[in-house]
Amino acid sequence: MYDTIIIGAGPAGYTAGIYAARREMKALIIGKEPGGQVAMASEIENYPGFKSINSYELVLKFQEQVKALGVEIKNSEVKEIVKLENDSFEIKTGLEVFKTKTVIIAIGLSPRRLAIKGEQEFAGKGVSYCANCDGPFYKNKIIAVVGGGNAAVDAAELLSKIGQKVYLIHRSEKLTAFNVLVDEVKSRENIDILLNTEIKEIIGSKNVKKVQIINNEKHKEKFLDVDGVFVEIGRIAHTDLIENFVERDNRMQIKVDEKCRTKTKGMFACGDVTNVPFKQITTAVGQATIAALAAYQYIQLKDKE
Repeated sequence: MYDTIIIGAGPAGYTAGIYAARREMKALIIGKEPGGQVAMASEIENYPGFKSINSYELVLKFQEQVKALGVEIKNSEVKEIVKLENDSFEIKTGLEVFKTKTVIIAIGLSPRRLAIKGEQEFAGKGVSYCANCDGPFYKNKIIAVVGGGNAAVDAAELLSKIGQKVYLIHRSEKLTAFNVLVDEVKSRENIDILLNTEIKEIIGSKNVKKVQIINNEKHKEKFLDVDGVFVEIGRIAHTDLIENFVERDNRMQIKVDEKCRTKTKGMFACGDVTNVPFKQITTAVGQATIAALAAYQYIQLKDKE
């Protein structure tokens, strides 16, 4: 019987493990993607204590710290959570079953997909969801960036320094990013902003070769020769696994209180998957600290009943 099982192996999951261990809780972290979204970045420049640190190095430091504290880590995917009669939980992966007094959900968010022909086929072969991770592979190449928010405009600005030409493709008539970012991309000579435009299909052979686009205002279609497509249209919360245990907002994010508690006793949530308004590493680790300490407090009070 574990004191807590943490589902998710990103900054929130690792931090929850650290604070659980410091309260001498028997803890297990289960995550299928070590590092979470941090692993998709190249350099981290907004984490206290490091002016700049490689994302891989930061993830390794997280792992080393939790392992040194005696926290178990399993690279696996949780398939089912069952609430038992004594208010404990049963966590099922594909091969194993674990029991725990509390659960901390720290699964983060996943990239939103375009759901168009060719996207899945060319994922990793020209289709990317992380400009920081894959941008360096497109030196002097022609690149399409999809989206109009801060992430997309920031990606276009970054890729314009690497690639020969960047198409910033947005389905609406106006970019929604911060004005300072919009002004920056508009000033770049090698960025072509295509508004009221969507990609209908991604085309290639072994790798991406071109995209078919349509102008929704003029109803005109054409092809653009591109070497890569970066999809930057937001992130989504995959919380169906715990839909019966938590309350969710209209974005499927988990609603939590000031102690990161969900509606189910003994279940806590932290990080990007919650309805916290700002999705940053620092907010994730802050929430994770609260979640772990709240889980410890929950066990202490329950044991006294």
